[in-house]
Amino acid sequence: MAEVAGKTNVVYVHTEAMTNSTGAKITGADNASYKTLCDILDITSFGDTNRKRMAGLLDTEITVSGNIYTGDTGQGLLVPGSTVFIGCYPQGTAVASMQVQAIVNSFEASYPVDGKQTFSATFSCIAAPVALPAQA
Repeated sequence: MAEVAGKTNVVYVHTEAMTNSTGAKITGADNASYKTLCDILDITSFGDTNRKRMAGLLDTEITVSGNIYTGDTGQGLLVPGSTVFIGCYPQGTAVASMQVQAIVNSFEASYPVDGKQTFSATFSCIAAPVALPAQA
């Protein structure tokens, strides 16, 4: 498998599961991270001489950041407490990918006097990832 440059990634968001013609691109996004976690359950019993653990539930956290674009539909959907579907196209929109339903945890805007205006949004996923069709 060949390496893929990060510059091909595109992030879309929508209030319901996206099809090949729905969803709003988050304009200005220039960084996205997708973190999959697993609960680790301690199942050690009395008399054991070492800890015993097992895998529990999976979880996903997503962070998207970039440049603020006033009036952008995608950035406008990033309201803390709202439920959205968020999907990343790491290889561009012509290649199908995955989307996941998530709650927007936070949206932070930064307006430094000596730099560009930026945003950062975090998401806690509330379901398993599902297919994200390539954009038409």
